[in-house]
Amino acid sequence: MLPVIEGSDAPCRVCHQVHRGLTRILGTSAPDAWLAVSEGERLEAELTPDVCILPHQGVTRHFIRGHIQLPVVEPEPDVFVWSVWVEVDEESMATIARTWSDPNRAAMAPLSGRLATELPYEQPTRGLQITIYTRDPGMAPLLMLSSGSGHTLGAEQRNGVSLHRIAEFSELVRR
Repeated sequence: MLPVIEGSDAPCRVCHQVHRGLTRILGTSAPDAWLAVSEGERLEAELTPDVCILPHQGVTRHFIRGHIQLPVVEPEPDVFVWSVWVEVDEESMATIARTWSDPNRAAMAPLSGRLATELPYEQPTRGLQITIYTRDPGMAPLLMLSSGSGHTLGAEQRNGVSLHRIAEFSELVRR
C-alpha cells in the first residue's frame, strides 16, 4: 500500500474539490534512458530498485534512484516525494557502491548528477543539475536541485506546494 497524504475535509480554494488520500510518492521504476533502449540492450544492462547500469552505444551510463522532497504547506505541513533517477559519473557510482552498506554513509560528502527522469512540468526536467545527499542505509538519497536552476521544480522544493498541486501531479502522472 502506498503512503498517502491525508488531506482535509475542507474544499480546495482553487478547484472546490476535497483532496483526501493523495499518493505521497510518485515516480518511475527505471530511468527514462532504460525505457528508451531495446529489449536486447536491456539484457546487457542491470536494473535494481535503486541502481541502473546501462551500456549503450559503447558507453556505460550510471543511474541511482533518489527522492526530491517538496514540502506541502497547505492545508497542513506534510511532504510529497518525487522518486526519480539521477545520472552520475563512473567515479560517483563507484563511491556509492563502496559505501552502500556503510552505516555512516549519511556523513559522506554530497555528489553531483543530472536528473534522468522527465517529470510533468511545463519546462523539461531531464538534465537538471542535482546535488545528491546520501542518507542512512535503507533510505533513498535526498536530491536537491541547484538553487540557480530557475525551474519551477526548484522553486517548489524551496517554497513548498499546496494539496491542490499534489492532486494536479497525480492527475498528470495518470495520463
